[in-house]
Amino acid sequence: MEIAAGLEARGICDRVASTDYRHRDVFSLAEELHARVERTEGDVAVRALPGERGRRREGTCPAPRGGWGPAGALACLWLVAHALVGDLLLTTLLHGHRAWAGQGPGPLPAALAGAAPTALALACAAAPAAWCAHWFAARARRALPASRDLAEFGRRVRPALLVALTLFLGALLASLWPARSALPGTGPEPGAAPAVLHYLAAAALGVLLFLAGLLTAHGLPRGAVAATLAAAAAEALPPLTLLAARLPGCEALRWPVGWAAGAFGPTALSLAACVPPALALLVHAVSALSRASVHGRR
Repeated sequence: MEIAAGLEARGICDRVASTDYRHRDVFSLAEELHARVERTEGDVAVRALPGERGRRREGTCPAPRGGWGPAGALACLWLVAHALVGDLLLTTLLHGHRAWAGQGPGPLPAALAGAAPTALALACAAAPAAWCAHWFAARARRALPASRDLAEFGRRVRPALLVALTLFLGALLASLWPARSALPGTGPEPGAAPAVLHYLAAAALGVLLFLAGLLTAHGLPRGAVAATLAAAAAEALPPLTLLAARLPGCEALRWPVGWAAGAFGPTALSLAACVPPALALLVHAVSALSRASVHGRR
């Protein structure tokens, strides 16, 4: 906004930005100027704009970065925990201890055996996720000087984002397949879902967490937190519904979750909870990460 104000003070209005510099308005031109200029920690001192004197002193302009905060961190932890033991939790709430009577090991060994492949796959995918994020950031920084305007920069960056996401998904699924083969669950799986649902659920969770981390790393945590909170709330709804169904007169609340888990398996509920937020976050990331202003040197 300060750059746009400086341009307007020098007579560059929206019409001049459009006709002479091929930008839709002064703010778009200011965004490209802000993105193209290389900066260091010591050369970002700014002066107060007219009307701000007395309210703002000269100083270092803080980078627009932010973390997930407690709510986002708890939502992320819940998503990972639910991916590990969510099926066991729903099965236990639906069938009680009858589901485990006389069928191999108890619930705890079965939970550990069922969570091991997912935990191993997520751990193995951490390094590819970091590499894909670094590769995307490097491609975006290289596209800045090679682009004539913001529209061309967006056309260069959007495919790179999709390629990075595809590479990460490939690494995640490539880790999950041998993990599920080498570490099969030994516990009973009443109403178990088809194997393809486990891969789809892992892919949806991976897309959600990868995009959330990528947006947060580029200073855009708000959409990441909103998507993770939405997914966590959707995953927490079935267990809470089953617990509420145990109250007197509330037995009918059990039917929707019981029908869905019986027809498609408990993993289908996790898949349905993660897919809409992941797709919404993908649409948001394609738009937000194609802006030049989020790809600073820092």
